[in-house]
Amino acid sequence: MIYEDLDRLDIDKLNKDLLDGVEDYIDVSKSNNTRKAYDKDWKDFVRFCKYTKTKYLPADYPTVSKYLVYCAKIQKLKVSTIERRLASIIFKHRESLHSIDRKHKLIKNVIEGIKRNFGTKPNSSQALSIEDIKKIIDKIDEDENILKDKNKSLARNLRDKTLILIGFLGGFRRSELINLNYEDIERDLEGLKIIIRKSKTDQRGSGSHTKGIRKSLVGPKYCPVFNYENWIKVSGIASGKVFRQIDRSNKILDSLSDRAVALILKWRAEKAGINSIKIAGHSMRSGIATSLAKEGATENEIKKITNHRSSSMVQRYIQDAEIFDNATKLLDL
Repeated sequence: MIYEDLDRLDIDKLNKDLLDGVEDYIDVSKSNNTRKAYDKDWKDFVRFCKYTKTKYLPADYPTVSKYLVYCAKIQKLKVSTIERRLASIIFKHRESLHSIDRKHKLIKNVIEGIKRNFGTKPNSSQALSIEDIKKIIDKIDEDENILKDKNKSLARNLRDKTLILIGFLGGFRRSELINLNYEDIERDLEGLKIIIRKSKTDQRGSGSHTKGIRKSLVGPKYCPVFNYENWIKVSGIASGKVFRQIDRSNKILDSLSDRAVALILKWRAEKAGINSIKIAGHSMRSGIATSLAKEGATENEIKKITNHRSSSMVQRYIQDAEIFDNATKLLDL
């Protein structure tokens, strides 16, 4: 609403309109998955407050601190989950125009104590290697060759190969892959130019960037560009989402969920004889970072592929890649 004459404004109505606007923008500030997680976390906090007969909105600092201890000692949650629970409480309070300061001494000291007592070692997904990716593609091709009716699985096989090769070589997040549109991909003599309009670190899409996926120099089998072109040709996709669901009758439906990406990768890895217990959607992204680090790529070169803002995670991948590159290699044993 545009207000032209401030002197004739209804102040109460203006305040209501502005507050409605605040709530609208808060509502779209988080991704759908984050919102679902926050809603679930908030319900747990409300249950705790009702059980302990304390106020949950606005909650005071002792109540929030006791809840964090409850999460650690009684629910035995991981530190990362507890930190997300705290983030959800803060978010819900901001939604209702209340304030909770994460740096308040009670909350800060409790979180630090939980980290010391329960540790912060992440339950990491397994990074896929280049050899793993090749095994998966080989198995897909092998299964297709022994089928009498190759058309029955052609679309699904091409989709999965394209998803895995682009996901791995581009260091994509699952959310980025499922939101890729046909219009965001431009073909070039050297490969594919892919525009990322939104990402985990840029939910508003204010800083879209372009990734380059190179053509393979060793032939079409493991080439993301070759497989992408075949997938587009077979699927008939000319607009909208690139990666889509396929039903049992081989009909191409709507877009994939991020969970589906993880399940596809897990299923394909298992079929290729790779232990899939720790395989997750993130295994492609961590895999390319670790593989590049093993080949001697610098931190900045890796960040250019993965678009990590933080150096700490990239350094962790480099450390994982160099874990056996130590002085014991000099020993004659």
